[in-house]
Amino acid sequence: MTSPTRLTRGEASTPAQGRRCSLSQATISFFALLVVTTACLACGCASSSKDRAPDRVFPPAPQYPPDHRYTLDELVTVSVHRNASLDVSRYEAEAAQGLVDQVKALWLPQLRFDFAALAYSNDLNYEANAFNLATLNVPITGSYNFVNSLAFSQLLYTGGKRTSGLKQAKMYAEIKRLDVLRQQDAVAFDVANFYHLVCLTTEIDVVLEDALRRVRVYRQVSDNLTQRGSLRASNLDRLQADYFIAQLEQFRSFAQAGRQQAYEALKHFVGVARNEPLVLKEAGLVPALTAPELLSAYVTVTRGFLERPEAKQLDLFAEIRKEQVTFAKAAWNPNVVILGTYVDSQGDNNSILGAIDGLIASLVVDVPIYDAVRLGRLREALGLEQASLAFQRRFEELITLEIEVTAIDAQKALVNEMKAGRARAAATEHYDATRQAYSRELVPGSAVVTAIGLDMLAKVQHLQALYAYHDSRARLKRVTADREAQYGY
Repeated sequence: MTSPTRLTRGEASTPAQGRRCSLSQATISFFALLVVTTACLACGCASSSKDRAPDRVFPPAPQYPPDHRYTLDELVTVSVHRNASLDVSRYEAEAAQGLVDQVKALWLPQLRFDFAALAYSNDLNYEANAFNLATLNVPITGSYNFVNSLAFSQLLYTGGKRTSGLKQAKMYAEIKRLDVLRQQDAVAFDVANFYHLVCLTTEIDVVLEDALRRVRVYRQVSDNLTQRGSLRASNLDRLQADYFIAQLEQFRSFAQAGRQQAYEALKHFVGVARNEPLVLKEAGLVPALTAPELLSAYVTVTRGFLERPEAKQLDLFAEIRKEQVTFAKAAWNPNVVILGTYVDSQGDNNSILGAIDGLIASLVVDVPIYDAVRLGRLREALGLEQASLAFQRRFEELITLEIEVTAIDAQKALVNEMKAGRARAAATEHYDATRQAYSRELVPGSAVVTAIGLDMLAKVQHLQALYAYHDSRARLKRVTADREAQYGY
């Protein structure tokens, strides 16, 4: 008795092996064609990416020594690089750009390779009936099996859904990019506001300190005259001076606490850590501009509406709603996809089959016939489109109103600063005249205390009017999107 002989892949071929070889050659040819197609599509995408405009590069953060004295413009520049809320907006804009890349990738082919190793305690087999004479158990698997599969898919046609989705993704990415500018304008205004608050409280503290010095001098003079028995002063003048000193010291403590609070808030919006020093170059409010120089800013109101990021975001939002209607209508168009799969399964003890491999190529055409949900989505998209247009009109009216009110407020602040300056000059002149009259014994000592109080009050009111002017000017720059430079976005 002779033992059965098993053919291996290196020995004489059988008709089944010949068919397997021809099948393998067809598989190789098919996937070679797929690889060439993929390479051509990738080259086309690369060339299109080269043709588009280069991305804007975010400039590096400016470097300053630890003992540097910052101006307001330098603080705004530093806040653009170090403010945490701006970093959040920037990263969200980058994430939105990734959504655009995902939609673009829908037209690119997808290749997937899977490998699986399987082990069985018993062979899987089926019973084969040969000529109704004998029944054989044909093994399908062995004790171990290796399965290799390669899948390919390519989207050929979507009826406009992919193009509409790409437009929506691009407009959404632009909205997030404009949100960075909106956040930047808000941060710049906060930095300017708290910078001016630090300057205001610093100068108020200086005014109160000067008033304290003069009242203390007056108290000392009155006390000396009272001790010498002079009729020009009495104990009432000393008591009045003591009460005034106590009030001034209380007001000064409020001013110093407010300055520290404004300083900490300024460091927060600039993005400086609490243990880092932040020294200001000037701790005083700069003089106001001339009237024509400020009133010329009113010309920017019309241009400011076009520069506002919120106005551009509204336009894009309305376009997205309009494109969603197009997408809902395109849902009734057919989809065409080509699919290809190659599977190779090998193992031991496959005495009859040896190995199993095969190629499956299919063309899928999806044609929607009836779907009530799609009708509801179209109705929803049409309603949201009209709602976005109404919302756009309402918000544009609010933006216009904000710009007009802020511009008028800036003009009013300038007029108030000028009037407060004249009142301060009058109070200073009144104090000088009262002091001379007191030295000539023409007025009582209480008139000197009153003149000191009026002079201090006029100076504080002028500083408050000057702060209101700078605050309104910074607010006008914010509502008109009047920024000095574009940073990154």
